[in-house]
Amino acid sequence: MSTTVGVREFRQGLAEYIDQTEPVTITRHGQTVGLFIPVHRDRKADIAAYSEAARKANALLEEWGMTEDEVVAEFEALRKADRQVEQNT
Repeated sequence: MSTTVGVREFRQGLAEYIDQTEPVTITRHGQTVGLFIPVHRDRKADIAAYSEAARKANALLEEWGMTEDEVVAEFEALRKADRQVEQNT
């Protein structure tokens, strides 16, 4: 099970999320923008968390009908658009 939070909430509660054992899905305007996977000393648990995060990421890609390259391209386009908005304000 993972927690889903917005970017601002994630920033504000970072210390809390670091101490968790579960991955955190980070959203911006309702869209998933990243996964935070806390790293702990239990290597087996870490590997399991990475595997689960990868499984969830792959399931999302399949659900969206997208490839990793398409996600990266979309992310880069959104970052470029955000920078242009920032420059115009």
